[in-house]
Amino acid sequence: AGFVALARHLVDSRPDLTVIGITGSSGKTSTKDLLGSVLAADGETVAPVGSYNSEVGVPLTVCRITPTTRHLVVEMGARGIGHVDYLTRIAPPRIGIVLNVGHAHVGEFGSVEAIAEAKGELPAALPAGGVAVLNADDPLVVAMAARTSAQVVLVGESAAAHVRATDITLDEAGAPSFTVTAPFGTAQVRLGLVGRHHVGNALAVIAAAHAAGMGLEQIVPALADARPL
Repeated sequence: AGFVALARHLVDSRPDLTVIGITGSSGKTSTKDLLGSVLAADGETVAPVGSYNSEVGVPLTVCRITPTTRHLVVEMGARGIGHVDYLTRIAPPRIGIVLNVGHAHVGEFGSVEAIAEAKGELPAALPAGGVAVLNADDPLVVAMAARTSAQVVLVGESAAAHVRATDITLDEAGAPSFTVTAPFGTAQVRLGLVGRHHVGNALAVIAAAHAAGMGLEQIVPALADARPL
């Protein structure tokens, strides 16, 4: 408990720090790495090592912040109801990303609905002045908009997405390129990561980085430069 209190105290002592939480059944770690790379172009950024996403990993990550850290990325894993909520109390996020609700942990949770209930604790914990970045292509994630008082930004390939990818292509190596269209601009994005699944992760990163104060002119080159950690 002392460790958790210390981590929370560190966050509370830095009101200018942007805390971004990420949850989802899959893709958390690669999205966290990509977001950390992009935010580092804006200022000192702390992101978890590996998949430090538990009640030990989260305080360990928080304790790495310094007086000059601008952005803190926190990966929030759920092994049950109430778990993500607990992690949001260690490092209260202003921006929250929910990537997806998968079936992998149905055995632990009992149902996909229970998994959605657990992941939805992240948007539910966001302040009214915060931003919830939700996957427009996952109906269970879209439904979480009802649980948050934060501004909702939907990301995906769906026409309903606020930050949307179109014209997706893969190069010979399998690295994706796409057009992103958002309320804050349109750009051509090229990723240095291999796999089409990174398109959705990149959209979440674009939305979160913009919410953290970055412009597309900063975000797009940083996305192109990012490599697997």
